[in-house]
Amino acid sequence: MKINIPTVKQIISMNKFICEEQGNPFNVLDKGKLESALYTAFYPGSYPFSAGDIANIAGALCFYLVKAHAFMDGNKRVGTLVAITFMNLNGWDLNYPNEAENGNSALANIIEKCAASEIGKVELIEWFDSHKVLLD
Repeated sequence: MKINIPTVKQIISMNKFICEEQGNPFNVLDKGKLESALYTAFYPGSYPFSAGDIANIAGALCFYLVKAHAFMDGNKRVGTLVAITFMNLNGWDLNYPNEAENGNSALANIIEKCAASEIGKVELIEWFDSHKVLLD
């Protein structure tokens, strides 16, 4: 099975779109951090990539992008968008409560916890895995 993997250029374009939509400044602070986050998530022979589970890879990808802080603004949003887009392009999606704690969605809450280092990569991967659904 061929896995559709995002490119650095696509991720930068997504961040630019997110920032422009919200009226926030767009700036790539460190392209190297972005490249490192992307390549770490898809490193052959390492978990979760070696396991081939799309949701697990998406969770790791989201974690690395959020924690990389490669952009001036929109790191959490781009990490989330890239991970979900990656899942969608590979036949999967996430199903989670839209209204959870604090009036935010369960997805927003878990991403906030990731960014604040309240959870680690393993917990985020497990969250993605437990909320995955196959697209029709």
